Amino acid sequence: MLSTRTVLKENDIYLVADAEYRIGSAEAGVYRRDTRFLSRYAWTLDGDAPQALLLHAPYPFWLHEQAANRDVGYTMKLGLRRDLQVHAGGLHDHLTVTRYGSEDVHRLALEVAADFLDMFEVRGWPSGLGERNVDVQPTERGVTFAYTALDGLRSRAVLRATPAPTWTGTHLEWTLNGDVTVIDVAVSLLEGDEEPVDGDPTALAAEYDALVARVRGAQQLPDPLDQRVLEQSVSDLRSLSFHTEAGPFPAAGLPWFVAPFGRDSMIIALMVREHLPDLAVTVARYLAAHQGQRYDPVTLEQPGKIPHELRVGELTRTGRTPHRPYYATADATPLFVWLVGELSRTHPALVHELRPHWEAALRWCATDGDPDGDGFIEYTPDPGGITNAVWKDSGDSTFTEDSVDVSGHVAVAEVQGYAYAAYLAAAELYRALGEAHEAPAWEARAAQLRTQFHAAFWWPERSYYVHGLNGDKKPLRVLVSNPAHTLWTGIIPPEYAAAVARTALGPELWSGWGIRTLGTHEIRYNPVSYHNGSVWPHDTAAAALGMQRYGLHAEATQVARALFDAARAAPDARLSELFAGFGREPGTPPVPYPAACHPQGWDAAIPLALAHLLASPVRQNPPAPRD
Repeated sequence: MLSTRTVLKENDIYLVADAEYRIGSAEAGVYRRDTRFLSRYAWTLDGDAPQALLLHAPYPFWLHEQAANRDVGYTMKLGLRRDLQVHAGGLHDHLTVTRYGSEDVHRLALEVAADFLDMFEVRGWPSGLGERNVDVQPTERGVTFAYTALDGLRSRAVLRATPAPTWTGTHLEWTLNGDVTVIDVAVSLLEGDEEPVDGDPTALAAEYDALVARVRGAQQLPDPLDQRVLEQSVSDLRSLSFHTEAGPFPAAGLPWFVAPFGRDSMIIALMVREHLPDLAVTVARYLAAHQGQRYDPVTLEQPGKIPHELRVGELTRTGRTPHRPYYATADATPLFVWLVGELSRTHPALVHELRPHWEAALRWCATDGDPDGDGFIEYTPDPGGITNAVWKDSGDSTFTEDSVDVSGHVAVAEVQGYAYAAYLAAAELYRALGEAHEAPAWEARAAQLRTQFHAAFWWPERSYYVHGLNGDKKPLRVLVSNPAHTLWTGIIPPEYAAAVARTALGPELWSGWGIRTLGTHEIRYNPVSYHNGSVWPHDTAAAALGMQRYGLHAEATQVARALFDAARAAPDARLSELFAGFGREPGTPPVPYPAACHPQGWDAAIPLALAHLLASPVRQNPPAPRD
């Protein structure tokens, strides 16, 4: 795994590189959706990597670099100015090499290779296809790599350069014998009968500028550092989007989740629907189009169920993974109804357009979503796939107080909250259709679920709720972030909301940067773990929105302030997918989680969702963070 990862992206093409934007090892590469086209792409000057003097990404698709000869010391001999841009068809790499103080002849080379591996194989999928038979064809202006997959799909990486280079078998090479040499390299990533197209970075940059200007005009935060975080989040949401038949759809995160994810995209949509309504509508329409129609024991498809994840790589296309799409999620289906309900207030036509889909989702909630008929939405661990079909989807995230993994039909707290919100949304949807007689039954179902939830999940000894119910219906008395997250949905009776917030902001869960996924005294607590003690900003943000919902404004502002501070502590003003659960220390940023996505969709949504909580002037003496 790369120790430091850099990314550039536009549409479904993204570059994953090391700290100096070089591609040559581990998971680095140039990808299109789920396929790594190029596994090597690295420049050398006279056989050595240039020494980077400046690496700056003015936009999420653009790298500007100033570099020099290796071991530059006090005086540069060769200077290299570079602009690398990712566009919807590939890459454009523009270099200007300047010679200083001599007439020596130099050699510039671009090492390039292609392997066309499925993204799952790059990440270590146990049953991959092995090394591909890649056809390499030198051309007058560069080189073309081609591969035909097992299902017949032909993919090509076409490199065209000006001036024409020499192909050595591993490198494109140029001889530099002038004071200034300008080189352009175009890389096209093509499938089927597609032909190369040129991008327009100036127009793309203008699009980003206009988007940020629109947000700046709509909201100006008192603190310019907070404003920077807000504007970065808007740029990231634009960058994460990729084209689908329904419109631009937000990827879950870079680099591994440039794909439609049901849960992720709907949480993003719910958080930004007031700011980016078109994105939220696209999410609803796309997921409706891929809603389950039949029963499939491999993909876990069921009628009415909303998918978890859809992939298009070779392993998936040839049936070696279940992601075509994969439906291992207990929460996406009620989230879908909730989202449609929220969107219906500003997009009333969606109520009619998506009626077959939200009604099918409601039927799933009442039938397959509740396999034992006890009124709770549940999942059953998939032994061949996702063990825990909720947002904490790692295999060790959900367990009993004795550290035994869950089994049977498992009901976790926040999913019941999503169902509660879905049932209330259903009532409003039927009213919008002019069928008000259907609404009371759904409101009664929501009220019954709230009562049942409190009776089964309340943990009086901790003034909090348990994580969930195991298959044997015994409560999972483990201190986790989920009940605080559940405040967002409204299922918690108002008289208990303050107690939940106090526990969430107590020393076991509150790190000073956010709410830990697992309390510090719990048996599996580990601050550098995926779901057992780390802090996930989106989870914490949901809690902040929930606190605001219940009128706990001071608590909500405290949480929002911590999340913005975490983003401000990052050089690029971004939140990561998660960070370690160590307590906050004065003058020290959050401890990173090594494999976190950056940027990540949920976290790009957070500043937009929480900015209103920081709209008042900056306090002169903010309270000290809690360790």
